[in-house]
Parts: sequence; structure tokens; C-alpha cells
Amino acid sequence: MKRGRLIPSGLILLVFAFATGAAPPPELQKARDDLRVSQETRDRISGELAALQASGKASVELVAAYETYLARVQDMVAENQNLVARMEAAQGAHPNPSPAATAPAGGADEEDRTQALDRQFNESLAAFDEMLLRELRILQAASAKRMKGLAEAAAQAGRQAGEKGREAAGEKGSSAEAEEGRAAEAARGEKPAAGSGPAKTPPGETAGASQEAGGWGAGGTGAPPSAHASSADDDIVARQLREAAEKETDPELKAKLWKEYEDYKKSRAKP
Repeated sequence: MKRGRLIPSGLILLVFAFATGAAPPPELQKARDDLRVSQETRDRISGELAALQASGKASVELVAAYETYLARVQDMVAENQNLVARMEAAQGAHPNPSPAATAPAGGADEEDRTQALDRQFNESLAAFDEMLLRELRILQAASAKRMKGLAEAAAQAGRQAGEKGREAAGEKGSSAEAEEGRAAEAARGEKPAAGSGPAKTPPGETAGASQEAGGWGAGGTGAPPSAHASSADDDIVARQLREAAEKETDPELKAKLWKEYEDYKKSRAKP
């Protein structure tokens, strides 16, 4: 056999190695990315808790709130770790298509044999990819249901920790809201009424655009406002709430999830 006849199989092996090793399926890549973000969120909260404890000035209630917040996010880390492990196990459990095994028996010339080898290998690789991706998506969907509940619990704990922190700093919610209302009126060139609280819906703006009116958007559809188009700074809690809201089809539940997302983001914003 001439040495040149080994080249097609060698090239196919290189293609196979790249397709199955260098580029993991997007579902697995997303799970790994979520795991990384969840670990970063956990580490950030852990650092904030350690700083509170080291200060010696934090109240017992504030420390307890942060400990609960950290525990809820740790639950999300564990879920992400479990999902990544199961996806990687699923990828390793599927038999890889073997280019050498698909080579036809002799009788055809070299060109025909190479074309048949390419065709059979591509068919095997496509079947392998379809089977693997189907299993990964099943794992992904099951984890998403669990993660939704974990994210809501973590968001609640995060809001409570934020509220305790503002109380410790002497901030009062009602006075902060009144100040926001006066600032908004001043920005519009309006004069606030004496003793007025937060600004009411100004002319030209519909009440349906507010969260209280039944969800984002004039129709209360639960669609996010344009200000939320970017989520680059979302931690794992906000990211999971956002994904759950985007995938939810029930308008009321969708609006509820977007409100939880907004409230959580607001509670974690630095004063």
C-alpha cells in the first residue's frame, strides 16, 4: 500500500478530534459558564460576609441575613456543579464514531473509497451529535426547573440582606422613595407639591407601563423594559431570574419574575 493512501483517514481523524474535543456542545459550554458565574457570586458574598464579621459593627440580624444569602447561592453552585458533572458524564458515555471502522472493504478505487469513508463518517458524527444534544437538553431543562426555585429563594435572601444593610446605615425606605420622586420631578422641570411623596405617573405615560399595573409593558405582558437589554453585570441569581422570565409563557408569572429580577438588582445596587 502506498503511503499517500493513509492521508484521507488521517485528515478525517483530525476533523473528528476537532469536532468532538475542541468545541464542546453549546449546552455544556453554557452550564460551565453558569457554574463559573455562580462560583464568582458565592465568593463575592462570602467576602462581603467576612468583611461584616471582621468589622465588629454588624448586627446579629445583618450577619444572619448574609449567612442565609450565602447558603442560598451555595445551593445554586451545587446545582450547577451537578449539571456540569451530569452533562460531562453524558458526553463521555456516548460511543464516539470511529472513522477507521466505517472504511468499506476493498474493490473500489481509492477516490470512491475516500468519498464513501467521508460520507459514512459524517453520517455517524451527525447521529452522535443529535443523540448527545438531545440528552444534554433534557438535563438542561430538568435543572432549569430546580434552578428557578433556587434563584427565587436566593433573590429573597439577597433582598433581605440588602434591607438589613440599609437599615444599619440609617437609610429609610420611605424617605428614599420621596427623594427619588422629588429628583424625578426636578429633572422634568416640575415643582413638587408640598409634602408630596414619590412622583405620580406624569401625563403621556400610561399606568400600564408600571410593574404594579400587571407587568412590564402597556399591556401587562411581562416583557422586560428596554433598559434591561444588557445583562453583562448580572450575578448568578439575576441571570437565572432573567432566563426564567424570558422563557416563561404565562403573562402573570412572567411579570412576577421580571419584578423579582428588578427588585433583586435594585437591592444589590450600591448606594
